[in-house]
Amino acid sequence: MADDLRIVTFNTESDADTQPVKVAETIAAMGGFDLLAVQEVESADALKAYTEAAAKQGGRWRFVISESGVNVDRQADLLGIIYRTDRLRQLETNEFHLIRSKSDGTKYGKADWSLRGALSLRLLDLQTGGEFRVTTVHLKCCNEPGTRAHQAALLAEELAKSAVPTIVLGDTNIPIEPGDDAPDNANIKAFTSLGPGSSRIWLRPASPVKTQCSPDFNSMLDQIYVPIGTVATAEILFPEESYCSKDAVGYSDHRPVVGQLKSLAGPEGQLMGLSPSTAVKLTNAELEKREAELQSAHRVGDIVSEGVQ
Repeated sequence: MADDLRIVTFNTESDADTQPVKVAETIAAMGGFDLLAVQEVESADALKAYTEAAAKQGGRWRFVISESGVNVDRQADLLGIIYRTDRLRQLETNEFHLIRSKSDGTKYGKADWSLRGALSLRLLDLQTGGEFRVTTVHLKCCNEPGTRAHQAALLAEELAKSAVPTIVLGDTNIPIEPGDDAPDNANIKAFTSLGPGSSRIWLRPASPVKTQCSPDFNSMLDQIYVPIGTVATAEILFPEESYCSKDAVGYSDHRPVVGQLKSLAGPEGQLMGLSPSTAVKLTNAELEKREAELQSAHRVGDIVSEGVQ
């Protein structure tokens, strides 16, 4: 039987007072996971440090970084995906630049290159042979629900073109109060596009607390959406109040959110990817071949944990 798949989203904060080495400490303290989507990454060096922190749990890892997120008036806030190469194989990489726009009545809207795109990986689960897609976002913030709705609708339309089951996660900037099941009316359009309008559900955390530490807000901005029918749970890590006090000394001002998937529903509702009843598992010979490839291959972004030869 395949192991549960654990995926995490984490806004690592790229403000001038954030120290990547301290953010890496938080990542190392998360416990086991297979994939980590990060937002507000300040540089490739920072993402490398985050990948090395993930590799402290053992295994082989790789990071992929976005093109969009470079700014002229503030710290860069790139997107990144970190994953275990001994559990997942990367089949395809996409960055959706069309969501870097604001609505003006045309199909794609008016280009606004200060906004971030969406970074998407199509992956193969080496334990089961199942395929799925992970797409991470960081939608427009700051009292612009119309822009978020525009971005989310464009992204949903593009993702619907793929038959592969898709997980969407990240800092959506869609405010949901702890205890609520959906955002307010101003943000419901964006929420619907990412979730029920695309046959996905928001994984509501079992013990909800706000994920953004600002005292001015009480919102779960960091979210995970999975196909309807998926068997999964979500948890907000580091819920203690003391976590947010560390923002002032260089840590991120967001809490990570982890989703634990036991099965993943496909476009027609069938269970895919993590379902042992339909899994096409790799043979011992195929696993040995894969291990030999891992021993010899090294690409930009590859990280091997200490102790793995």
